[in-house]
Amino acid sequence: MIVESHENRVERKASVARVDADAQGSRQEWWCVDLGQATPVNRDHFDLFTESLFRFTPDLVQGRNRVFLEMSRTRNLFNLHTLASRIGVLAGRYGFDSSVIRFGVGKTIPAAWVQTRWRNRELSVLPMDAYFDFIDPLNFFEPDRARRERLSVFRTLGMKTIQSLFDVPKEAWLVRFGEEFDAFLEHLEHGEKICWNRFVSKTPLVEKTRWNAEEYVIDAEGLIFRIKPLLDRLCERLYSLHVSIRKIELTLKLDRPVPDRKITLGFTFPQTSRVLLLKLLREKLSREMERNPLSDPVVEVEMAVLETGKREVTSTRFSFSEKDEQAELEEERWLELISFLGLKLKNREDVFQAETTEHLLPEKSWKRVLLSTPDPALRLDRVSGLFPKRPVRLLSEAKTLRRMGGYLKLEEGLFKICAISEPEHLSGYEWDVDAGGAFDRTYYRVKVEDRDGGCQEWWVYKDEHLGKLKLHGVY
Repeated sequence: MIVESHENRVERKASVARVDADAQGSRQEWWCVDLGQATPVNRDHFDLFTESLFRFTPDLVQGRNRVFLEMSRTRNLFNLHTLASRIGVLAGRYGFDSSVIRFGVGKTIPAAWVQTRWRNRELSVLPMDAYFDFIDPLNFFEPDRARRERLSVFRTLGMKTIQSLFDVPKEAWLVRFGEEFDAFLEHLEHGEKICWNRFVSKTPLVEKTRWNAEEYVIDAEGLIFRIKPLLDRLCERLYSLHVSIRKIELTLKLDRPVPDRKITLGFTFPQTSRVLLLKLLREKLSREMERNPLSDPVVEVEMAVLETGKREVTSTRFSFSEKDEQAELEEERWLELISFLGLKLKNREDVFQAETTEHLLPEKSWKRVLLSTPDPALRLDRVSGLFPKRPVRLLSEAKTLRRMGGYLKLEEGLFKICAISEPEHLSGYEWDVDAGGAFDRTYYRVKVEDRDGGCQEWWVYKDEHLGKLKLHGVY
């Protein structure tokens, strides 16, 4: 019989498992979190618990009542002591006993699991029971009848520790036990070259709660009181997944068998602050209840996230200077103002950011950037640099003015001229017909007073080609 050598098998499998294993394997560091339960735990709760660990690393491998975290890229942010404390809190939220959770660290998943279960990785100390821990580190816990018989065979042959297996040539074990022993050697000696299936969260972003009709929840404030825990849980999950909320849907189930009331809330830009989200929900529900009051008490609320956006982490989150904290506070207030504005308007496209463009004509020197566009790179940065002060309101079409001594005549009537600023000359595009052709304007900031004594400041220009005065904007 021709038996393929163990080394050739390892090389053959590693070549198809991971292309860059040789470059990355030596840097891997796996941390094992075992719930310490002999029987399988609730699958839905365990998936949510595993999902919550994304806040520590993007590389998770889920096993039977255990999760493995690849921490080589984030270990400088956490240590095992702080990580154990935080994971204990997360486990308690999903109904797991944090007092029996066990932790282990290793360069490979098999090594991390062996360290977690036996508190040692020395082959001369590990008992033969650890043999199947190396073979199946994701699922093995207690041996079945066939595996107990296998371990009995080893002990009959005088093998008491894992190290004693190597007193016999590897080829002899490979001939007798074939792929089983080959898997043991591969996981023991070349575990870093194995490509383990990463965990991908498939749990819908939905939370719901139910109560008795006797509590009589029929107004916005009562709903907000029940919605807040749902929002807290959703925000926790979104934080772990590194995403934010763009659109949510509330489903209200009434006491009578009538169609559910659905309320959809879309945001101008992705939301991360649960405080701001709660304010927006209160505003939306209050307006909805005023327009369409509920006919019966609500007995169940379901909150579902329909759209998400990428969550941005700025440097101010890790800064402790008062200047950065004040800047972040101002930014939050600015975003809150825009969020409420977008909530009151019918279309999300009605809220936009005006950005400057490279054009000499004032009416073409800016463009709309919709804040509802799903562009993660879009930020509400203030325009920096030295620019002339421009009017808050720029007219879509300039209005013709007529000078009458110390007055300017507009369609609305006569306005008295109080002050005129220094001229600002704008001209160009003599060579470019596509840009609008040649223009030559002299702009003035003119303070005027109407008949009732009200003052305004206009942005007026004189078209040097036509010799006409035009009102272009109002400050």
